[in-house]
Amino acid sequence: MVIDGVKAMMCVCATDVGLVRERNEDACFVGAGCCAVADGLGGHRAGEVASRIAMHAVEQELSRSGSAEFDTARCIKQANAAVLDASRHANALEGMGTTLTVATISPGALKVGHVGDSRAYLLTASGIEQLTDDHSVVGEMLRSGLITAEEAVAHPKRHAITRALGFFDDLEVDVGEWPVQPGDVVVLCTDGLHDLVRPEEIYAAFGRSPDPSHACRDLVSLARSRGGHDNITIAAGVVSESDVPGAGSGPGPGGSESC
Repeated sequence: MVIDGVKAMMCVCATDVGLVRERNEDACFVGAGCCAVADGLGGHRAGEVASRIAMHAVEQELSRSGSAEFDTARCIKQANAAVLDASRHANALEGMGTTLTVATISPGALKVGHVGDSRAYLLTASGIEQLTDDHSVVGEMLRSGLITAEEAVAHPKRHAITRALGFFDDLEVDVGEWPVQPGDVVVLCTDGLHDLVRPEEIYAAFGRSPDPSHACRDLVSLARSRGGHDNITIAAGVVSESDVPGAGSGPGPGGSESC
């Protein structure tokens, strides 16, 4: 197991301005069976506003439907509409946008919705799997075989994203669903973390600590130690026995808050 003995769903998040940026334009949210991260884009304080609008939309959808009936695509499209509306009514917010990655855990299933280059990973007994594709120039080049994974790490266009909230009314949202077991961990993070911390290091951090909040803080500190060139945000949700129908001590890996 990655994290053993979890009796109730546990969601945590951590965010940090990093060592270079003046402001933190990332945002994260955790609630009952739900976690989300966003990486704001735009000048002045616009990116910060956009990411927080996105978190508010997630909180509203969770309050309305709960994690079991949470409509991920609807939530992200409503967040997109809210960002667009705000940017159209304030000159200072014109051109703002944000990534948004949302995960919910309902009985036996993990659901993820995603726009942008913030990522979702699933940590299980067999290892770590990236669940989302980066909506970025480099991500598309990598999937097309034009560059290697090693070349992608240092590519000059690695931060140029191709899809985000706040730019088009008709937004394409990636959604997916995966089976989960008690002790599995879903990890969401912005590029300020995944640019500097390898997937296997994320897996190791959660394997070392029974407390996911400690793992999140350790990973933020690791990204800072490697330069912290961007805002750093991570959210995690641990699957409990009550989240999996009929689960006892079966195999797996070993209130709400916004921040």
